[in-house]
Amino acid sequence: MNISIFLIGFVFFLGGVSVWLLPTFKLGIYLLEWDFLSLKFNFYFNSVLFSFILFLVTFSVLIFSTYYLNSELNFNYYCFVLLIFVGSMFSLNFSNSIFTMLLSWDLLGISSFFLVLFYNNWDSCSGAMNTALTNRLGDYFMFVFFGLSVFSGYYFLSFSMFSSYMSLLLLLTAFTKSAQFPFSSWLPKAMSAPTPVSSLVHSSTLVTAGLILLMNFNNLVLQKNFISFVLIIGLFTMFFSSLASLVEEDLKKVVALSTLSQMGFSMVTLGLGLSFISFIHLVSHALFKSCLFMQVGYIIHCSFGQQDGRNYSNNGNLPNFIQLQMLVTLFCLCGLIFSSGAVSKDFILELFFSNNYMLFFSLMFFVSVFLTFGYSFRLWKSFFLSFNKVMNHYSSTVFMNFLSLALVIFSIGFLWWLNFNLLNVPSLFLYVDFFGPLVFLFMMIFLSFMVLKMLFKELTYKFLVDYLAKNSIYKMKNLKFMDLFLNNINSKGYTLFLSVGIFKNYYMKSLNFNSVVILIFIFFMIC
Repeated sequence: MNISIFLIGFVFFLGGVSVWLLPTFKLGIYLLEWDFLSLKFNFYFNSVLFSFILFLVTFSVLIFSTYYLNSELNFNYYCFVLLIFVGSMFSLNFSNSIFTMLLSWDLLGISSFFLVLFYNNWDSCSGAMNTALTNRLGDYFMFVFFGLSVFSGYYFLSFSMFSSYMSLLLLLTAFTKSAQFPFSSWLPKAMSAPTPVSSLVHSSTLVTAGLILLMNFNNLVLQKNFISFVLIIGLFTMFFSSLASLVEEDLKKVVALSTLSQMGFSMVTLGLGLSFISFIHLVSHALFKSCLFMQVGYIIHCSFGQQDGRNYSNNGNLPNFIQLQMLVTLFCLCGLIFSSGAVSKDFILELFFSNNYMLFFSLMFFVSVFLTFGYSFRLWKSFFLSFNKVMNHYSSTVFMNFLSLALVIFSIGFLWWLNFNLLNVPSLFLYVDFFGPLVFLFMMIFLSFMVLKMLFKELTYKFLVDYLAKNSIYKMKNLKFMDLFLNNINSKGYTLFLSVGIFKNYYMKSLNFNSVVILIFIFFMIC
C-alpha cells in the first residue's frame, strides 16, 4: 500500500510539471487500430489538467482512507476497487476511440457499484442497485450512440441522417452519469458508501464523466436546439436539488445535493456554449468539494458515525484548523470574492444575464444560485452552531488538520492563476473599483453589528438582572404599592372599555342604526 501511494505521488508530481510547463501541447498515442478495436489516447491541456486535479484528489483520499477505514477487514479490497475506478476515469479522460471509451465507461459503472456496496448492509445494497441500474441505462444509450456511428460509416448512409438522434442519445448518456434532472435519484442514494468514496467518486470523477463526454463531443452537441435543451435540464437540476438540500436532514446527502446543484450549474454553462469555462468550474468544484467531503467525513467519524444534522452538538471544540478549512470550502462553494468559485461563477453569471430575455428561467437561475448560501449556512449551522443535543464527539488525531490543506490552497489560488494566464477575461480585476468599497463596507457593517450586539447584550443583562428583577421584587413585597397598582390598572381598563363603548354607540348612531336593533341582530347571530 505504501508503494502504491508513493507511485501515485510520483505520477501526481509529473502531472503537475506537465500542467505548469506544457500548457499548449497536444499529443496523440495510437497503440492499435484494427477495425472497431483500437487503442487511441489523446493528451492535451484539458485532459492533462483534469488528470492533475484527479491525481491530487486521489492521493488525498487514499491517505484519508487509511485513517477513516483503519479497522476495516476489507481495506485491501477497497483500495483495489478504488484504484480500478481511478484508472478507468483516467482512461476515459484520455481515450480517443470507441473501444477504450466503452471499456472505461463500463468499468466506471461496475467499480462504483462495488464501492457503494462496501458496507454490505440494506442501505448500501439499495444505493448500489440504484446507482448500477441508472448507470446501466446510460451505458445502453452510449452503446446505441456508438452503434449508430459505426452503422452510418459501414453502409454509406448519411451521417447527418443519424446526427440528431445520436446527439439526443449522447445527451441522455451524459444526463444519467452526471445525475441530471430525470436521473437524479441515484446520487443521494449513493451516499451510503464510505465517505472517502463519496469524496472521490461523487465529487470529482463519476458525476463529472458525463460532462467530460459532452465536452469531448462538443462539435456534435453544441447546436442551437441541443444546447437549449442542456440549459433547461441544468436549470431544473440546480433548482430542485437546491430546494431538496434545504429540507434534507442527512448532512452527507446535503453535500451530495450541493454537488448535484453544481453539476447543474456546469451543465447550464455548457448550454450557454461556454465549454472551456464549464470545464474550469468543474475543476474548481472537484477541488473544494472533495475537501468539503473530507471535513464532513471527519466530523461524522468523530461523532460516532452520526449523520443526522439534528443530533450534533459542541463541534466547536474540534480543532480550529478543521473549522477554518470547512469555512473556506463553503466560501468557495458560495462563490465569494477572492475564492476559486468567484472566478468562474462571476463570469458565468455575467454572461447568463447579459443577453437573456427568458424571465422564468432567469428567476429560477437566480433563486438556485442564491439558495447555495442557504444550504451552506444550514450545513455550518448544523455542525457548529448547535449546543443543546446529547451527542458528544471525540477528536482522535491532529493528522486531519493538514491532510486537505493542499486541496484548500489549490481551491483558493490555482483558479486565480488559471484565470490570470489562460482565460484572458480578468472580469474580477476590472471590477476592483466596485468590489473594493463593497468589501470595506461589509467590514464596517459587520464590525458595527458586533459592537452593537455586545452593547445591547451588556445593557440587556444589566437591565434584566440588576434593575428589573431587583425593583420588581421590592415592589411586589410592598403590598400598598401592589394594591394601588392593581386599582390603577382596573380604572384604566374600565375607562378604556367605557370609551370604546361610547365610540361604537356614536358610530352606529351616525349610520342611523338603533342600538336595540343592533342588540337583537347580535342575539340572533349568536343563537
